[in-house]
Amino acid sequence: MARGRPAKANAVRRNLVDTSHLVEYAGPIDKRLTKLPNRSSFSAETQLYFDVWADSEQAQWFMPTDWLTLRRMARLHEKFIKTGSHFVAAELRQCESLLGATIGDRMRLKVNALKSAQKNQEDEPPTIEADLELFAELNDD
Repeated sequence: MARGRPAKANAVRRNLVDTSHLVEYAGPIDKRLTKLPNRSSFSAETQLYFDVWADSEQAQWFMPTDWLTLRRMARLHEKFIKTGSHFVAAELRQCESLLGATIGDRMRLKVNALKSAQKNQEDEPPTIEADLELFAELNDD
């Protein structure tokens, strides 16, 4: 049983979502980290896998440790292609979830909340024309 007053019928909850973990990394990132080492030794599928991740929206928030994780994920991906091991697949999926591979992962990381917060900061405050007209009509007496 709930305690306290019941919520109003038109209650609006505007709790801010914490997105401090999604701030762009301002420090220097060694360009070597953003490239797949020994690229020619990997299959075309693994090269595509790495490139898609490197060009993804999440990559703007990657820190050097995330880039190292992505390089490790490429090696896991290559091993999964060669062996088909479900153990490797499980490890790869776990790493992917930490970087936001699926829509569910991005919802958990609150990526959309950050984008909407950035959009709201850029937009100008709305002008409500109907309220201004009503105010003018009421004050014309």
